[in-house]
Amino acid sequence: MPASPRAHLETFGFVVLRDITDSSALSAEFDATMQEAFSDASPMISGSAGNEFHYVPMMSDRTPVSLGLVVRLSVLAAELLGGPVLPGRAKGTRYRGSTVWHRDSEMPVRSLGFAFYFEPLGATDGALQVLPGSHAPEFAAAVRAYAAHATDLPGVAVPTAPGDAIVFDERLYHASAGGGLRRQWRVDFVTDMPAQDDALREYFARQYSPDWDGGYDVERFPSYGAHWRTLNARWNERLDELGAYGAAAAEEAFMRARQREAVERPQAG
Repeated sequence: MPASPRAHLETFGFVVLRDITDSSALSAEFDATMQEAFSDASPMISGSAGNEFHYVPMMSDRTPVSLGLVVRLSVLAAELLGGPVLPGRAKGTRYRGSTVWHRDSEMPVRSLGFAFYFEPLGATDGALQVLPGSHAPEFAAAVRAYAAHATDLPGVAVPTAPGDAIVFDERLYHASAGGGLRRQWRVDFVTDMPAQDDALREYFARQYSPDWDGGYDVERFPSYGAHWRTLNARWNERLDELGAYGAAAAEEAFMRARQREAVERPQAG
């Protein structure tokens, strides 16, 4: 672990925190969640970054290990960002295939992703690759201009073992190469600055889409469900005020409608 994780993060846009949790309980909860959330026939979704995936929120009373880790990591996120934070969606994801270079956020507000992988990963089997320093606006602009004409970005692979966390600025360019099926748990945190409320509303609005169906069991695994709202009174008030709850509810309403249609369609025929 770097002597100063915060300085490493601010300089390079990422930091690796080695062996900060026992991944066995979270891994078991992840597998049980995937088994409950998807049917055997559920197809993987093609992502905009070139990979395929299944993901499901792990934010309910069915996922206590995940929720406990969110609460624990919120303290670390506040230390790394230098102030109060709000959590985004905590989720488990099964990935397959490579991921092209991209950023998770173009927003001016600072936000961090905490990613844990349940398999040991190296450079050629799906480990996260990063472009150190590309979270900085001027460097990011130069990378964007270069990437418009070339794909040979000099990325650095970040090998990890179960229990390691990769913490990265969501504006950092990252990708992955090779690899079969791999399992990831992730939660994001954003700085909670009232002076930036308009930007925070946009940040949370971008997390959810009112016309997207993730294919998982939304009744069992809601985002920001009733159990979630008992975790932290400040989070509950601010996330509601900033529209996160409303945006998540709109996405889930669409999913429910789509899933009802899929059940009723064969009967109509």
